[in-house]
Amino acid sequence: MNTSTVATPSPRPAWVWLAPVLIVLAGLIVYANGLHGPFLLDDHRAIEDNMSIRDWRSTAAVLHPPRQTPLTGRPLPNLSFAINYGLGGLAVEGYHAGNVLVHLLAALALFGVLRRSFARDLPGLPGSLAAGVPALMGALVWVVHPLNSETVNYLTQRTESMMALFCLLALYAAIRGLDGKRLNRWELAAVVAAFCGVASKESALVIPFIVAAWDRTFAFPSWSAAWARRCPLYGLLTLSWLIFAFFARELPFFAPGGFEEQVSRWTYLLNQGPIITQYLGLTFWPLGLVFDYGAPEALSLTEAAPSLVIIAVLLAATGTAMVLRPALGFWGLWFFVTLAPASSLIPIPTEVGAERRMYLPLIGLIATVVLLVYQLAASRPGAFRRRAAVAGTAILVLALGASTMVRNRDYRTSLGMWQTVLDRRPHARAHEHLAVALRDAGDIEAAIAHLRLGAPDSGNARHALASALLEQGDLTGAIAEFREFVRLHQTSPRIVPAREEFALALQQAGDLGGAVEQHRAIVATAPSSTEGRLRLADALVEAGDHSNAITELREAVRLEPANLSALLNLGVLLTDDRPDEAVELLRRGLRLAPTTTEARKQLMGILFKQGRWAELELEAETLLSYAPDDAETHNLMGVALASQDRLGRAHEHFDASVRLDPTNAEARANLAAVNALVNSQP
Repeated sequence: MNTSTVATPSPRPAWVWLAPVLIVLAGLIVYANGLHGPFLLDDHRAIEDNMSIRDWRSTAAVLHPPRQTPLTGRPLPNLSFAINYGLGGLAVEGYHAGNVLVHLLAALALFGVLRRSFARDLPGLPGSLAAGVPALMGALVWVVHPLNSETVNYLTQRTESMMALFCLLALYAAIRGLDGKRLNRWELAAVVAAFCGVASKESALVIPFIVAAWDRTFAFPSWSAAWARRCPLYGLLTLSWLIFAFFARELPFFAPGGFEEQVSRWTYLLNQGPIITQYLGLTFWPLGLVFDYGAPEALSLTEAAPSLVIIAVLLAATGTAMVLRPALGFWGLWFFVTLAPASSLIPIPTEVGAERRMYLPLIGLIATVVLLVYQLAASRPGAFRRRAAVAGTAILVLALGASTMVRNRDYRTSLGMWQTVLDRRPHARAHEHLAVALRDAGDIEAAIAHLRLGAPDSGNARHALASALLEQGDLTGAIAEFREFVRLHQTSPRIVPAREEFALALQQAGDLGGAVEQHRAIVATAPSSTEGRLRLADALVEAGDHSNAITELREAVRLEPANLSALLNLGVLLTDDRPDEAVELLRRGLRLAPTTTEARKQLMGILFKQGRWAELELEAETLLSYAPDDAETHNLMGVALASQDRLGRAHEHFDASVRLDPTNAEARANLAAVNALVNSQP
């Protein structure tokens, strides 16, 4: 129904104020049993390991989330997590309460959008107040629908719910702005909401399209009329894309090396057919929900054809409705436009589908059903229609709410959640994460069994399997799995730690040459890594190749002149062949860490061999200042003093050395020699 006139609201009856209360109560009741679920999957990177949320007052850090995390390019959800951390640390209840709060706010915004949309379209309704009945129906169904449970329970998906909240607020404010002049306060509020939406998740880029489509459907007789009145608003809404342009370079879709796995656009598109039809089925029969759908699989056009035909029919029906019944067409368009960012030609190689992607599109389906129900009941008497609507909605809300509460129980433990994934849609990543949960529960054998099942299709599972076998002492099995991992996953972000563990397994098996080979591969991958060169040097020393170890340590010192380990280790290796250089390196290291006992003893050993007694005395005195009970140092101190003819003090230190370590034969001999010299003096 296209009209440029706006119904004048009549005084609000009491029941209208109850509608938001009912929506909030329904949401609170349904999600009350879901506040204690643990961190799952990406929650660990987004919350537990996210240092930027540790101080919400640090604006620079909070509004610039770390790269390669689910919050990259999404500063507002990161800020909300920082507030959660400031209020309750890592207690999961606060994060769950925050997700529920955002969901309830989105439901209230949805109620406002539906009420004002239905007021312009449904026959026989005298304005926006009467439209509150079907709007309440739609909002109640949406707030309790099980398909939204992932977005609420999976903490990281606050990005999705915040994006949706701001999309709904932007549309609601834009609708309210129709009552005023150009760029009134409501339209400016819509612009602010659009910017906040894009700063929550890039899917909010669809806001300008949604607002323009709503205007054309419900408020203006033509596109030209809508443009003439609202072009400043459309332009400002589109400026929100600048936020996306700013963050796009950090998003995994565009950043180099953003995704470890790769998938072609064609393969991803073919996979979307069956996934979208499954979403549609879950909308009307939301049982058997899946937390993780896994990665896209090879799929032929023949296999995808039935679902693609269904989608094509729905698209054609939406286009037809846009002409014949514009309100129905708008909600069909809403479904496809809001679903498009994640289910289109932009491939997401890590997951073929996710129920959270239906958070906004579900609104289009619910609104369509509400409109069809009211059209069907339009010929019935008014009282019958109201009773049927209330009774039907109550039954539906109770059934959906009960199903959501049952689904919330799956989120109570990581073990239970991943078991449901394996039961309903088994894949390698599910085996991997179930194995982690089993390991944490102490069932190592079961964990290894699941990792074996996941390893052929998942590099992460194979790496985890190799690590688990190494921890269990199965060197043969661990070495075989590590070897296969480094062969198949050269570009994996985990290649360096995998090679380090591989080298450790080879060392324990006695294959020192193989261990050196793995450390050389690490250095070749990251030639500027000081730590990599230090580990290579350690392996070379163990293999007896001191010459190449010295070469690697020299390079480490060049790369990082103040690296304590590099300085001290190189000093130790140069002790015999280049003692003067060794002394300089050890002293440089001791200036960085003056209480490094072994390094100072190494230095004292060189000074002893060179007969540099005064310097030896100073080093021994320094060591005894923080290790006064070191018998060996007392002995060396005595040698330095005796060599300078200070027999009295030498006697004291030899005596102290013998008292501290009666088994020290050298100290006993030195004490006897000093006693003899003292007694022989006139």
